[in-house]
Amino acid sequence: MDPYGYEEEIAPNEEEIIEEVLGEHPRARELRLMRTALEKRRAAFQRDREHAADPQEQARLDARIAEMDRQIEVLRQEEAITTFVEDSVRVTLHKPSADDLEF
Repeated sequence: MDPYGYEEEIAPNEEEIIEEVLGEHPRARELRLMRTALEKRRAAFQRDREHAADPQEQARLDARIAEMDRQIEVLRQEEAITTFVEDSVRVTLHKPSADDLEF
C-alpha cells in the first residue's frame, strides 16, 4: 500500500488525470517554460533598446517590450491558475475518503 492509502495496482495515474482535467490547456511547467523564454526575449529587446540611437527604432522596441510585458503577465496568471488546478487534482486524488478515516 502506498502512503496515500491506495493499493498500488489501483492507484490513479495522477499525470493522466491532470492531463484529462486540463484538456487542451498546457501544464504549469510548460507555461513556466514559455514565460521564461519570453522573459529572455524581452531582455534581448531591452538590450537592443539601450543601444538604439534612432528614435523610431527606440519607439519600435518600446512597443515590443510593452507587448512582451503583457504576454509575460498573462502567462504568469495562467501558470498560477494551472498550478492551482494541478495541486487541487493531486489533493483530491490523495485525500482519504470518509470511509478510510477512523475516529
